[in-house]
Amino acid sequence: MGEKQHIMIVEDSEITLYKLKAILIRLGYAVTAYDRPGTALEWLKEKNEIPDLIISDVVMPGMDGFAFIKQIRSDEKTKQIPVILLTSQTDLKDKVAGLEAGADDYLSKTVSPTELELRVKALLTRSQSENISLSQSASKTFTVFSLRGGVGTTSIAVNLSIAISQLLGIETCLWDMALSSSQCALMLNLKPKNTPVSLAEWPETAIEESLLRTMILDHETGIKLLPAPQFFEEADLINKQIIDLVWPPLQMIAPYIIVDAGNHFTDPVISILERSDAILLLLAPELASVNAAYQAVRIFEEMGFDRKKILPVVNEIFPRSSLTTEKIAEGLKMEIFAIIPFDTINFVRAINQGIPYLMLAPKSSVSTSISKMAYKLTAARKED
Repeated sequence: MGEKQHIMIVEDSEITLYKLKAILIRLGYAVTAYDRPGTALEWLKEKNEIPDLIISDVVMPGMDGFAFIKQIRSDEKTKQIPVILLTSQTDLKDKVAGLEAGADDYLSKTVSPTELELRVKALLTRSQSENISLSQSASKTFTVFSLRGGVGTTSIAVNLSIAISQLLGIETCLWDMALSSSQCALMLNLKPKNTPVSLAEWPETAIEESLLRTMILDHETGIKLLPAPQFFEEADLINKQIIDLVWPPLQMIAPYIIVDAGNHFTDPVISILERSDAILLLLAPELASVNAAYQAVRIFEEMGFDRKKILPVVNEIFPRSSLTTEKIAEGLKMEIFAIIPFDTINFVRAINQGIPYLMLAPKSSVSTSISKMAYKLTAARKED
């Protein structure tokens, strides 16, 4: 199968089988397809090669999808293969039964090509990540930054954290370093009690992970928030020394750290930017924002940052703009990493209700764009 990732489909409907196979081949996967689970099991036992992922129907003649998964999980050779169950049923009992049988995900037969692509990539990426010991590998840090306010750095940081958590099935940590306008806790409807400002006069050169955990808030989406100071006048107490204290134990808490770095160059923010694996440079499609992004890139280069880790992201905060993505890329002399479509109404609703956008409108084009950005980031950093 060469270097292509290999997916097995087990589906008795000829039409559904053809549709899935066509989509997956177009996406660059090698595909093995069977219309009977028994035949698929025979192939798995006879071949030395095992697929990277299996997509199976639930209702099939001879053996249903639940029994098929149990056979997969009972064999030492195949028990680690991620499995997606595909069905026309939407009953919660069926989903629970599938997950109890050992399925990793559950999709409707009417799934769109885009959602199928994202869910397949998510499971493949998660499967590849499971063998990595988090205690032996440093976290990856993605920092969202802009030199112009009002372009949505906090919204993107919050929802990117959730997207990575959902994509990989892991906990991610969101660090609120937008000290002049910290809003992460508000957007997640969380109430901080203890923050890193308590380390302002810390006498030692290090802190225990257990102490840092007392400052971290858990959110139902699977992300952890390290909040900013509760009061504006405390912002100046967060300095580079605190960053140095927080950084080592934070690396042990979650495999991915997303930082909302706000829109000002300060010593602590610069310290985080220097250590980041990628900087998502957020801008809106208007001239002042593009100019601010250009100035930020210039400063990054003067600091000696690797240009490859600076990733411009256009957030379309207006319904229409005369500045196209092509013009913005030409002005920055950089490729645009991602585009977030216009949806001010739902972004405002999310903020007002304290519900992250990805939970409020999970099927929207914005959520899809953020999920794709999460995949591009995690896949690219895994290859580094």
